[in-house]
Amino acid sequence: MSMEVEGFDDDFLCNVFDYLVGCEFETKAFLAK
Repeated sequence: MSMEVEGFDDDFLCNVFDYLVGCEFETKAFLAK
């Protein structure tokens, strides 16, 4: 059970990190214009 939760957390954190990086990149690109 704990292993499944840890695996889910790893994927979830990776997805959240990618999402935040993508949003920040789009925001900087928008402000650069």
